[in-house]
Amino acid sequence: MKKYVCPHCGEATISPIKKAFAGNQKAKGVVCPNCGKRCTNGMQSTVFHTITDFIMLVAVVIMYIKLDLSTMPILAVMLVTFIVNKLFDILFFPLVPSLRID
Repeated sequence: MKKYVCPHCGEATISPIKKAFAGNQKAKGVVCPNCGKRCTNGMQSTVFHTITDFIMLVAVVIMYIKLDLSTMPILAVMLVTFIVNKLFDILFFPLVPSLRID
């Protein structure tokens, strides 16, 4: 399984699952096991999440109005959006140092 490079120490120590759930730059992020510093997904990830979440919101509102309160398609759209966001975080967006000061 491919490991991702920590932006602080340069070692490949972050697993894909941890990278998917690292969050945006203001989140706590994941801790690098090598250096102990936190890293998160970059600003591109935040912009992508905003766009996909807006598209999901519009789709949910349209489905709510058109489909007579059926919840399964709405839940399916929300689940697909969540999975797409996490896959894009894993595959396309770099890890960056967390901006959060704890």
